[in-house]
Amino acid sequence: MEGKDLFSRVEHIGIKALNIDEGIRFYTEVLGFEFLSRMKPGETELAFLRLGETVIELVEIKEGQKFEDGLVNHLAFRATDIQKAVVWLKKNRVMLLQEGPQSIGEGRYNIFFRGPSGEKLELFQD
Repeated sequence: MEGKDLFSRVEHIGIKALNIDEGIRFYTEVLGFEFLSRMKPGETELAFLRLGETVIELVEIKEGQKFEDGLVNHLAFRATDIQKAVVWLKKNRVMLLQEGPQSIGEGRYNIFFRGPSGEKLELFQD
């Protein structure tokens, strides 16, 4: 498959959190996740936690926001070359939710797109 080498693993799973501090405490103290980082690349605060090789991203929900995409917000894939991966997705008529990859700081890039059932997916590269 031509594009198979563009995707190397599941990067993280995004889960919406009504209270990000409570979410961090729950996943670290109750479930044993390791806290990795916290950032606010725009309006929304994010927290990354790891258990084994699995990383989750808590996505802050502000008062009044809806759960448009459900509680599990998205599944992210690590891209080996995000620019080439976007070309591959376009070639396969995948619906992109952005024009192209966005810089999210510190040399990291991402882009969101939809799967065949409307599920929200992300490509991530650092």
